[in-house]
Amino acid sequence: MLDDLFGPGDRDPVGGPGFRNELVWSYGLGGSSPRYYPRKHDTILWYTRGASWHFDPPMIPARSVRMRGELKKQPDVWDVPSINNQAKERNGYPTQKPLALLEPLVRAHSRPGELVLDPFCGSGTTLVAAVRAGRRALGVDRSEEALAIARKRLLAEGADISCPG
Repeated sequence: MLDDLFGPGDRDPVGGPGFRNELVWSYGLGGSSPRYYPRKHDTILWYTRGASWHFDPPMIPARSVRMRGELKKQPDVWDVPSINNQAKERNGYPTQKPLALLEPLVRAHSRPGELVLDPFCGSGTTLVAAVRAGRRALGVDRSEEALAIARKRLLAEGADISCPG
């Protein structure tokens, strides 16, 4: 469906708008079923809408002997731990993502002052990451509980949480 909406992108020999990358978020925590392999990752799909886009990749220390002391682009598998039950960041929302995952994504794909939209904002982690990175944030969710948690988190960040309309 995303290919239909945005275009095939890099999967099309001509290129153009659409699909750019598939990122794998590997986190390791969580349960295990006796009926299948433990699910310890999520997939994040990166699509672009136009012919140009912003990309300032997160940089990590290189591990090869040849590149020792240098930085390289973060590859497409990110090992970012889930938020454990005792973490100060945890707010009790069941689908909460860690800021350590969302902050580099927001910085990589938007410029300061730009608008970051999260149409399924849940507990507001993307919105908090956007505010911390100097971006404007717009979140939508149908859950009043989610919106209350997101609102509380944004107020704690000193964000202007005025609602349009």
